[in-house]
Amino acid sequence: MNCEKYKKVFDENNGIVKLSDFTDAGYHNTVIDRLIREGKVIKIRPGFYEWQYEDVISDAVIINKLYPDAIICMDSALYFYDYTERTPGAWHLAVDKNSSKSRFKIDYPKLKVYYVVEKYLKIGIAEVDFEGQVIRIYNREKTICDIIRYEKKMDKEVFNKAIRSYATDSNKNVGRLMEYAKLMNVEKKTKMIMGMWM
Repeated sequence: MNCEKYKKVFDENNGIVKLSDFTDAGYHNTVIDRLIREGKVIKIRPGFYEWQYEDVISDAVIINKLYPDAIICMDSALYFYDYTERTPGAWHLAVDKNSSKSRFKIDYPKLKVYYVVEKYLKIGIAEVDFEGQVIRIYNREKTICDIIRYEKKMDKEVFNKAIRSYATDSNKNVGRLMEYAKLMNVEKKTKMIMGMWM
């Protein structure tokens, strides 16, 4: 089977297509099954398919395609800002509290999902370039408020290193940090913790 015309649809979509992208391009959905049998395509979750290039597709591309509503948070955000040296074992994503949990049952990439109430979800979202993708991530201040909020669930060493790193970061915005801390009901705790370092 001449796969170039099918591959073109994947190329135009960063290597990952929804079945509707494929059928909208004029191809029948049974073609996907043939491409899977031939090892050209794998199913990454119901309705989403990835072309098997020689070069591996970036995790950021997969996450952007599958979860455009998700925001990179917690350990993944700490790693992005160089507030931790530990590479997270999974992508930490914040999503709306009412999101369907079955959406996140995929084998790869590994995910750790936080279901967040809307009033906290929308605070401090930034867009950054990562591996050639524009991804949504919480800014430094929202990330620090989140780890203060979830301190008891965090590794103590990771927590302390992140707080120290933020305190010495020339890009920090303490006014914004305190504004977010107030909105997230962690103002008193934030003042106490940051007061030790700043």
